[in-house]
Amino acid sequence: MPNAGPGAEYWRPVAYGVKTEAEARAAVRELAAKKVDLIKIWVDDRSGTVPKLTPPLYRAIIDEAHKNNLRVAAHIFYLADAKELLRSGIDIFAHGIRDKDVDDELIGLFKQHPNVFVIPNLPDRETTEADLKFASETIPSAQIKGMRDALAAVKPDAVQKAREFYALQARNLAKLNAAGVRIGFGTDSSAAVGWNAHQELTDMVAAGMTPPQVIVAATKTAAEIVQLDQLGTMAAGKSADFIVLDANPLDNINNTRRIVEVYQRGRKLDRAAMRAGFTGR
Repeated sequence: MPNAGPGAEYWRPVAYGVKTEAEARAAVRELAAKKVDLIKIWVDDRSGTVPKLTPPLYRAIIDEAHKNNLRVAAHIFYLADAKELLRSGIDIFAHGIRDKDVDDELIGLFKQHPNVFVIPNLPDRETTEADLKFASETIPSAQIKGMRDALAAVKPDAVQKAREFYALQARNLAKLNAAGVRIGFGTDSSAAVGWNAHQELTDMVAAGMTPPQVIVAATKTAAEIVQLDQLGTMAAGKSADFIVLDANPLDNINNTRRIVEVYQRGRKLDRAAMRAGFTGR
C-alpha cells in the first residue's frame, strides 16, 4: 500500500510525503495513474514524536482518491481522529482506536457510514507455551528460544500495561462489533510468521466476538476489503484456497491451529517440505 504523510521526515520508508493540499492531490493522481488498488494514510503522531497528517491534507487525499475511484485506508490511534476521518469520508481504518474508549458519537458516525471497515490488529495479550509450540512449526528453534527468553525478561509492570492496552482495544472492538460495524482482519505485527494470524483470531474472540464472527472477518470480510472476489468464501467458481482442520473452530477458535491439509487453487500443498524450508530443518 502506498502511504501519505505530512512530509518525508514523517516515517522514513514513506513513499509520498505531502505538505500542501496541492501536493496531496498530485500524489493521489500519480498513484491513480500507476493503478494502485488502495491509498493508505498515516494519521498518527507516533506518541508525539512526529507531526500528524492534518485534516485539510487528508480531506484532500480522500476527495481526490474518490474522484479517481480509489479507496483510502487510515492508520489511526486517537478517537478524535477517527471521528473526523469518518466525517471526511474514509473507507477503511487500520487499525483500531487506542487512546480511549469509543463513545456514542463515534458509534453514531459509523452508523452514518455503514460501509466503512475496521481492521483491528490487536496488541499482544499473552503468549503461552502452547503458542510457542505452535509457532515452532514454522520458526527456527533459535528464534523460539529468543522469544521464550524475551518473555521471561518482561517485568511485571510492563505485563500489566500490556494487559491494560489490550483491554482498552478489546472493549472498543466489542462495542464496534455489537454496533454492526464491518470488522475485517489483518495484522502487521510479526507479519512474516503465519502463527501470528492465528493469535489474532484468538485475541478477537477473547475481546468478545464469537468464533463464527471472527472467521467471517478473517475470510469473507477480509476478501471484501481487498476486493478479491475469488477468495473469502467457499462457492462454485471461486478459487479453492482453504485449510482442513481436525477439530471444529466454532467450538474453540484455537482449533484453527489444528491444520491437517492446506489447499491453494485446488492443489494440496506439501506442508512437510514447506516447514523444512521455513525452519531449515
